[in-house]
Amino acid sequence: MLYFLKNKYITLTVDSFGASMHSIIFLGEERLWQGGDAWNSRDVVIFPVVGHAYPYTAEGKEYNPKSHGVARYSEFALVENSLDTLILELSSNAVTKQTYPYDFVLSVKYTLKKNTVKITYTVKSKQGEIPFYIGGHAGMKAPDGEATVEFENEEEPIAYFVDTNEAMCLAEVRTLELNKDMFRKHKTIQFGDLSGGALKARVKDGFVYTYKSDCPLYAFWSNENDGDFICIEPWWGINDYPQAPKELKDKRFMNFADENGKSFSYSLSITKE
Repeated sequence: MLYFLKNKYITLTVDSFGASMHSIIFLGEERLWQGGDAWNSRDVVIFPVVGHAYPYTAEGKEYNPKSHGVARYSEFALVENSLDTLILELSSNAVTKQTYPYDFVLSVKYTLKKNTVKITYTVKSKQGEIPFYIGGHAGMKAPDGEATVEFENEEEPIAYFVDTNEAMCLAEVRTLELNKDMFRKHKTIQFGDLSGGALKARVKDGFVYTYKSDCPLYAFWSNENDGDFICIEPWWGINDYPQAPKELKDKRFMNFADENGKSFSYSLSITKE
């Protein structure tokens, strides 16, 4: 089912299947990638693994997760739908336990304020402490799949590369040029150890997407050949790689939550110059 939030700047549509964003219309113009051959999705709520994860062990058994986990394949229940706030919720069930053995409640909250969408994920355990990754994966419209990312602060990030355990320390980074040539070379780029400042992504049709979060890692991705979109993804986790620990709780950037819950959030603002 589709749910809607609207103010004078943004009309946001969210799909209860996956609890992901379905449309972001800013001042009358659609800015969320609407799917296609280059990438059939629009947005993904990532939980409890990131990326095309390898089989892992938990509670003494091996599990073979689907890409990005269980949330994207699940129907969420409505908790609240007011003028500026939408909350959807997923509880563990027989299907989620086929690839993730823990009892949990995951809520996804969307809040509109002027030209900004704030997304908050809250994970609560029903059985003591549980391990998990979580994150966002919105595909924003970007002609030719290109964007210039400007960092609020001069950064010295650690760049992690998908499917390897390689990491590279970079220095004096203020901008990052994203384009198809880069994605053909690197597939997905993951930047960790950032200062917490805002990221601005400028695209060729004059729009600017501003991301703010305390996430430990941002991922940058687009289809390497086609598609007018860019994904700038706040991650509380990292894409799996062959040399990673097989035990879920031992993987890098792992989060843990108990019955008190733990929340994670990012905001996405849209402007046009």
